[in-house]
Amino acid sequence: MSIAIVTGASSGIGAEFCRRLDEKGLDCIWMIARRTELLQNISSTLDTPTRIFSVDLSDRESLSSFNSLIEKEGPSISYLVNCAGLGKFGKTWEISDESTLSMIDLNITALVEITRTCIPFMKKGGHIIEFCSESAYIPLYELNVYASTKAFVRHFCGGLRHELKDREVSVTEVSPGWVQTDFIEKSMSENNAPKKVFNNVVTKEDVVEDALRCAEKGKARSVCGWKNKAIVVIGTHCPNFASKIWRSNFD
Repeated sequence: MSIAIVTGASSGIGAEFCRRLDEKGLDCIWMIARRTELLQNISSTLDTPTRIFSVDLSDRESLSSFNSLIEKEGPSISYLVNCAGLGKFGKTWEISDESTLSMIDLNITALVEITRTCIPFMKKGGHIIEFCSESAYIPLYELNVYASTKAFVRHFCGGLRHELKDREVSVTEVSPGWVQTDFIEKSMSENNAPKKVFNNVVTKEDVVEDALRCAEKGKARSVCGWKNKAIVVIGTHCPNFASKIWRSNFD
């Protein structure tokens, strides 16, 4: 039995990955998120059989229980897609302890632990898709903790890619800019993020299409849109300059 595992599958990019993986002839898609009803709604639209796991991956006990289930069942995994993530605007010391730790636990700890657990069950020719961010390349004013967690993901993908070369499992870092999901609306309403920071918005459909294409070609990185590609290049070579441009949005 060949399966895909998708975290953050209840909405946005994760849900779109489930829809696109529905076309891949898999035996089952494992859908992981907190909101059971949303998972069920998406599952009902798919032809591929699904298994729904209502798990809060930022909770380490819940994460450990889910990983134990993977180890117990030992599925044959063709795709692992880690989409679950959390971001909060605000100065580093002003964001609540709960939000800060949740970002670290979800964006880093859950991603690493699920990936580590799944690797022994990955099929030759399988694909690991880790959702990173354009912000991984730029130190960001009032988005520092989030951007720093994504910088970790970028580094993690780079090392993992070398470790898995002999196993013939690809590792693709997905680093778009802003994606048209409810994250933008929430950020503007809850965190008072200035509207002009949300430039170069791309659709979740385009992001997922590019990510799967890059993964199946064995590419290291997927960045959707030429403007976002340019920002990643600038951030890679001139991060301080890119940071200053970002900071100007808040003046």
